[in-house]
Amino acid sequence: MISFNFRRAYPDNTPHPPHGLWFAMNDKGVLVTRHEGETVLPYGETALPNLLRPEHTLLLGYLDDTPCFACYIADETLPSATRQFGLRDLYGRVPEAQHAIAGYASQLLLWQRSSNYCSVCGQALVQIAGEWGKRCLSCKRDVYPPVNPCTITLIHDGDRALLTHKAGWGNRYGLVAGFVEPGESLEDCLRREAAEEVGANVADITYFSSQPWPYPHQLMLGFFARYTSGTGQIDQNELDEARWTTRDEINAGVVGIPPKLSIARQLIDHWLTHAV
Repeated sequence: MISFNFRRAYPDNTPHPPHGLWFAMNDKGVLVTRHEGETVLPYGETALPNLLRPEHTLLLGYLDDTPCFACYIADETLPSATRQFGLRDLYGRVPEAQHAIAGYASQLLLWQRSSNYCSVCGQALVQIAGEWGKRCLSCKRDVYPPVNPCTITLIHDGDRALLTHKAGWGNRYGLVAGFVEPGESLEDCLRREAAEEVGANVADITYFSSQPWPYPHQLMLGFFARYTSGTGQIDQNELDEARWTTRDEINAGVVGIPPKLSIARQLIDHWLTHAV
C-alpha cells in the first residue's frame, strides 16, 4: 500500500505541457533508459517520443508537478539505449509511484486501442469530453474503461494459514482468489470462492485493503477470514494443492510466498506480524 501525490488529468482540448515523464509501451512492456547506472523512465520534450512514432498519446496527470504521458509504440525498432520491462519485472526498478502510474497507463492504453466501436450497433465511438469514456453517437451508448473486482482472502485458523498452489508455480504459494460474479456482494464472492476452491467454510470476514491489478483490468480486494469447517477438497481445475502452513514455516522459507508487489504478499506479511 503506497501513497503518493498524483493528480489525474482527463481528455480535453487544451494543449499538452511541453515536457514530462513518459510511460511509453509496446506489446512487450514499458520502455526505460539508463541514467548514471539507474533504470529511469524517459523524460523530456514531447518531440522526443515522436522519433518512435507513438500512437494514442495521453496526458495521464501530474506526479507532484511533473506531467505524466502515456503512449503506445508500435515500431519494434527501438533506440539502443532503451530496454523493455513487463509491469511485474518493472517493480523495484523504478519508484513505486511511477510503477503504479505505469499500471494505470497500461490499462488506459489498452482501452484506447481496443475500444473503438460500439458493441451494440458497430458504429465508431467518440471520446466524451472531460472523461475517459466513449460514446456511440448512433445508439447513444456510453462505455468506460473496465474494472473487474476480485476478492483475495487469507483464510486463517489459529497459527496457521491456508495457502494455495497452481501447477507451474514451483515452490510459490498464493491465496484463495476469484472474480466477483453478477449479483454477488464481495462477502458472497469470498465465501463462494473459499468453498469452491478449497472446500472451506469461513466466518469473521475482515476487510484489509485493495490494489489495482493491471493484468489487465482487475481491482483486488483483500480480506482475512477465519476457517470454521470444511472438507479441504480442492477444485482441481483451479489448483493442484492447498495446505495449512504455520507462521514459523513461512518465516523459515518452507514454502515460497508471492512477490512484494502483490496484495497477496501484503496480506501474508500482515498476518505474520499481527493477530487477525
